[in-house]
This record gives sequence, structure tokens and C-alpha cells, in this order.
Amino acid sequence: MKKITSFIGSIFIFAILSVNTVLADESISDADIYQLMDKSGLTRAIEGLPLQMQAMGQQMALTEKDTDEHSALMKILISSLDTDVMLNIMAAYSKNEFSNAEVQSLLAWLNTELTSKVINAELQATEPEFQQNLMRYIADLQTTPPTQQRSQMVINFVESSGMVEQALNMIHGLVKNMFAAVKANDPQNTELATQLDTQLEQMMAMMKPSMEQQMVLTSYYIYRDISDAELAQYSKFYTQDLGAKYLSTVYTGLGKAMSNWGTNLVTQIESAKKQD
Repeated sequence: MKKITSFIGSIFIFAILSVNTVLADESISDADIYQLMDKSGLTRAIEGLPLQMQAMGQQMALTEKDTDEHSALMKILISSLDTDVMLNIMAAYSKNEFSNAEVQSLLAWLNTELTSKVINAELQATEPEFQQNLMRYIADLQTTPPTQQRSQMVINFVESSGMVEQALNMIHGLVKNMFAAVKANDPQNTELATQLDTQLEQMMAMMKPSMEQQMVLTSYYIYRDISDAELAQYSKFYTQDLGAKYLSTVYTGLGKAMSNWGTNLVTQIESAKKQD
């Protein structure tokens, strides 16, 4: 279970950096909703998760002693992930969150040259080779570090967007939901329930520093072609009421979708155990 939760933590980093979406209320048609999802890059980001998982799984396999067990786990991880269901869950959750006026404002923002440029940069995180490119870039940073001004700009952006806190909240909800499914399969085992609760809190405490570091390092790579002025202008949107609402809705919807995946994942794992 620890291996799974660590893997999921990595997936969240790429999902958050590549997801920018907006959904509409009942006065907006489904076609408009999915057009907004496409424009924001959400559809591509979510649909790219299986390839991301495969690429990361191949990398992890290099350090696994039991490759057969690892292959079996990766098969379950990928088969339990239904991207269509995830997109539908996000749409269903967010459908009444925005007014028509807010939707039009968000569409206008998404259609600006700067926002389109940033979204295209963020969609690098959906590419299968992203992890390899990121590692090479981080290695280069050690010999050619960014300026202090650039470092402060990137760190401020990560903090102002709240991506670390939102990612941790989603991971907590996802893993808690997964653990609840494990407990439900063995309701009389109070010792297991206590162990899982303790493990969840310990995991979250240990994960925060590494998550903060990884988000900053990944942002250096993602936004490397976005100037300080452009990044500052882009980040201002998230300090506005609509921008804050936008982020909250996106992250909450994504969290619900990932939690659904977590439940399916545990169900398949338990089913596989019974078959062995």
C-alpha cells in the first residue's frame, strides 16, 4: 500500500500541473462544458494519465526485485483508471458551481494569448517522456541554477496557486477513501484499521516537504519559456475571486474523480488477492 500511495503522489504532481479546467451551470449545454474542458487542457491531461502511469511504472521497474509482482500491480493500476468516468465525475460535481457570466469570463480568460501559452506549457506534463525530460532539466539546474529573481517568482507562483495544499488535500482524501475500502473488506480487524489510520497521518506529514520541493522543481521546467512578467501576470488571476473559485472547483472535482479511482483500485486489488 505504501508503494501505491507514493506512486499516486507522483501522479498528482503531473495532474495538477497539467489540469486547467472550467465547467458550467445548468444554463450551459454539455457541449459548452466539454468545449471548455478541451480548451483548458483538462481532457488531454486526464486522458494522458494512463500513459504517464505506464512511463513511471517502467522507470520504477528498474529498481524492483520482483518484476512479476510489479507488472501485476501496474496492470491493476492502469485497468482501474477510467478516464471517461473521471471526466464525467468532474463535470457532474462542478456543473452548478459557475454562473453563465462566470463561464463567459473564464472562456475569455482561457482564450487570451498568455493563458493559451501557459496552458500549452503545462500540457507538457501529459507527455509520456515528461518524467525523463524533467529529470534531465533538474540535473542541469544544479550546474546552471536560476537567478534569485526567477527562483522567487516560481516559488511565489507555487504558493499563490495553492497547488501544494490542494494536492495534499486530494491525496489525503484519495488514500483515506482507499483505506476505507480496505477496512470494509475486513470490518472486524480493528488492528488493521488503527494501523491504516496511523499510516495515513504519518504519510501526509512526511509527504508535505517533498511535495513542496517537487512542485517547485517541476515548475522550473514547466514554465521555463514563460517570462517573469508573463508568470506574474498569469498568477494575478488566481488572486481574484473568480480565479480562487476556479482553482477550488477544479481541485475538488479532480479529488472526487481520483477518489473514485482509488476505490476501484482497492476493489481490484482485493479481488486479485482472492484469486491467488
